[in-house]
Amino acid sequence: MSRFASAYLPHALYSIAIISISIHLVSQRRTFSDERARVKAQISILESISEHLRSDKSFSTEEFERMKRLARPQEELILEMGDKEIIGWKEVILGRKKAGEESKWEKRDIEKVRQEMKN
Repeated sequence: MSRFASAYLPHALYSIAIISISIHLVSQRRTFSDERARVKAQISILESISEHLRSDKSFSTEEFERMKRLARPQEELILEMGDKEIIGWKEVILGRKKAGEESKWEKRDIEKVRQEMKN
């Protein structure tokens, strides 16, 4: 049995590495594609604003503010939404830990700290 496992272990590791790299590359490609689309949309909005300003048409402040909000960089939106809670991968996969739910190791550590504080 160990001979069987050792014969196929390198192939399994290579397969896992290749799959991991390919998933990462697909993720990067999607990220770059989304970023490119966002920048094109911002350019389009800014071009439309410049056309309105160059023409003799009236341009309401409400419409201008709406267009300006659409053209804002993503970093400003992230800062604006900074009060939102960040969810990590551990919580996504395993779920959230309830406030009263502690492992026996955490309870033991808390008791150790309490004992040290008393001494």
